This record gives sequence, C-alpha cells and structure tokens, in this order.
Amino acid sequence: MKTIRISTLVLTSLVLTTGLFAQTQPHSQNQFAPVAVAKSKQTKPKLGMMDDKMMVHCREMMQKKDQMQSDMNTMDAKLDGLVATMNAATGSDKADATAAVVSELVMQRKVQRQKMTSMQSEMMQHMMQHMQMGKKSMMMCPMMKGM
Repeated sequence: MKTIRISTLVLTSLVLTTGLFAQTQPHSQNQFAPVAVAKSKQTKPKLGMMDDKMMVHCREMMQKKDQMQSDMNTMDAKLDGLVATMNAATGSDKADATAAVVSELVMQRKVQRQKMTSMQSEMMQHMMQHMQMGKKSMMMCPMMKGM
C-alpha cells in the first residue's frame, strides 16, 4: 500500500511538472523586458533554489510524516494486543474479543483515511510550491530525498 501511495505521488508530480513546462510562453520582444527580468531577480530566489521559509515547510512536512508513521505503529501495537487476547480466549470471551478487534480495525481505518486525505492535500500543495521554484528545489526537499 505504501508503494502505491509513493508511486501515485511520483506519477502525479511528473504529470503536473510536464503540464507546467508545456504551458510556458515565449518572451515577448519588448524593450522593457530586461528591466522586468532584472527586478524579478532581485525579489525572488533563483529558480531551483529553496528559501529558508520553504525549507522550514519541508521539515514540517517530514515531521507530520514521521508522526503519522509513529501513530500507525502505536495502532498496530494495540491491534497486536487485541489479537493476542482474542487468540487466547475461549467460549463467549472469544466472541467478545473478536468484536473488540473488529471495532478497533474499523476505528483505525476511519482515522487513517481522514489523516491520509488531509496529508494528501497538503502534500500536493507542497509539491506545487516546489515545482514553481524549479526542479532543483524539489530534489532538495527532504521528502523527496527519502524516495
């Protein structure tokens, strides 16, 4: 499942990047164009470079990812305990223990889906910011270095 998420993220990034490059417009032959380019270079970081604000955002995204992984490990440990109790139970206690496992699975799935949906939206916005800054910016992101 993790492979599917990563593959989807990479594929989406590639598709969006291709679309952005396809939409670039040629420069007009305007006598004021060099002045506009010079001013834009002063106010924006170089294309492909990450500014400090973006690097902070990258680190925040990594912390959220790490926290999600930690939460999933905690949920797995809880399930392991419930399953061990279920397997050791007999009679009507086994039915109650099985119900506890199923209830926990349903609750965890809802929580994970909610977090995944939220994180996916944030991740797409994060990737779009990198794409606007250039290819090198995306490669410098800690989230991408792990892939």
